[in-house]
Amino acid sequence: MRRILALLALLALPCAANAQPAPPPETELHIGESAEVTRAPDEVVAVLRAEARAGSAAAAQDAVNRAVAAAVARAQAVPGIRVSTGGYWTGRVDDNRVWQAAQQVTLRGGDGAALLDLAGTLQAGGMAMSALNWTLTRETARAAREEASRLALDALRRRAEAVAGQLGLVVAGLKEVRIDAPVAMPRPAATAMSARGGSAAPPVAVAEDIMVSATVQAVAVLRPR
Repeated sequence: MRRILALLALLALPCAANAQPAPPPETELHIGESAEVTRAPDEVVAVLRAEARAGSAAAAQDAVNRAVAAAVARAQAVPGIRVSTGGYWTGRVDDNRVWQAAQQVTLRGGDGAALLDLAGTLQAGGMAMSALNWTLTRETARAAREEASRLALDALRRRAEAVAGQLGLVVAGLKEVRIDAPVAMPRPAATAMSARGGSAAPPVAVAEDIMVSATVQAVAVLRPR
């Protein structure tokens, strides 16, 4: 009998040695915070449209092609202005009696006065303004989103620690962290009508600060002190 008891005791020793203390109980706190920063817009974007009507598609398109080519050449001659084209459309209008063609020209630049003066010149030449917005360059917008995300995360940590303190717990860490920092929307500026012939006043675009926001959601793991 003594031998059996001794053998059972030896078999139980590894189990006792490998036994680990139970982990402290944890509480999961689902929490979210937001933050906002503002930035002065550093780029103005103007979208103009060349249009032409004619008895044939070829004639309408030829007129638009010439107008766009002239607009691009004029824009490329202005330092600091970036120009791109797109949005080409051709179709019948007026109960299929005539053909109409249209194409967009987009101007971007940090020198608002130079861009607006160019836009006014193109309007005087017959192009119509589709949109005129102040916005942030990619670099400025990215830096603003990063700052807003950092502020939101700091606010989330502080709030989690405050809640943990009220419960008599401490924050052991965060998990399932999600950051949502949407792209800032441009601020609309004045939209002007097209003018034909003669001189025309350039469009007016008054800049306004742009708000960049970020939202952080996470699960805070709370443990006893």
